[in-house]
Amino acid sequence: MSVIEIIEFTTHEHVTSEALTEALDALDTELKTIGGFQSRQLFRDAVNANGWILDYRWDSVEDAQSSMMKVSETPVFGQLMTLVSNPETMRMLYGTPDLVPTP
Repeated sequence: MSVIEIIEFTTHEHVTSEALTEALDALDTELKTIGGFQSRQLFRDAVNANGWILDYRWDSVEDAQSSMMKVSETPVFGQLMTLVSNPETMRMLYGTPDLVPTP
């Protein structure tokens, strides 16, 4: 079963999508070594200036939740966080497929 992790955040005004993508690509390399990481897609928030939405896919909720603890002290994660404005406002949501068929 695949798990989706959605992360909403804003970056500083000067941050370009290229700089953010480069930092996320470096973080992806770290996440792949942890295990459970499937994929990541970046979306620009359609309403909020400097807003972004990350769509991560994981093997399990446990993999998704433990990944932050495992990378939070790495230089790669530190570099990414220098791009984020007000990290305390970041929002994370987790979801699993609804296995009940819809009529």
